[in-house]
Amino acid sequence: MTTIVTSDKPTCGPIRVVLIHASRVIRTALGNMIDQHESFNVIAALSSLVDITDFAKKPQILFDLILIDADLVSRGVIVQLAAMGTAKIIVLSEDDSTAAVESWIQEGARGIIGPDADFDHLIKAMNKVNDGEYWLNRQVTSRILSSLSNYSKELTHEQSLIRQLTIKERQVVQSIFDGNGQTLRETALTLNITENTLRNHLTSIYAKLAVRNRTELYVFARQHLD
Repeated sequence: MTTIVTSDKPTCGPIRVVLIHASRVIRTALGNMIDQHESFNVIAALSSLVDITDFAKKPQILFDLILIDADLVSRGVIVQLAAMGTAKIIVLSEDDSTAAVESWIQEGARGIIGPDADFDHLIKAMNKVNDGEYWLNRQVTSRILSSLSNYSKELTHEQSLIRQLTIKERQVVQSIFDGNGQTLRETALTLNITENTLRNHLTSIYAKLAVRNRTELYVFARQHLD
């Protein structure tokens, strides 16, 4: 069940939050607590990924943070949420040391809130993530840094180029590859963006991957993109 939370707070000031949690009790209680804080405005409390997908399609809907229950996060979900806009994602997890954290961060999550966090801890994390920082415990941070260090030694030149791509740019490349010759208009429709936005993405992608056009991009993706 979806709960849309309305608020009299001005949309230009507080950080706009979307909360996604399967438990109605938790999303209502937590949503109310966050919304009462002067720095935040909970614009929606939703129960599923279907709800957030439908909600994000509404015209003029903008939000800065997404808080999502880890039980709703399967492979690809974080990527899907990150592709909806510029909102930063925080996962609410009963185990903030689980090995799944690495995949959440790789897909685009910026913070993990564990079971020991109190409300003040949550508010601090939300502010930090909104400011562009990551919020992880020391154990996970150490594990990720170690993994990245070892991984970087094994990268080929092409893989190093691919790592420069943003999540949205990787989606563009994947769509170009899957489309196998479709027009820019068709690709833009698939990605739910304008042709002009798609052209801007492609300009950046060409520069990062050292290719000159869509044909070379297709060949590069076929050879090197997982």
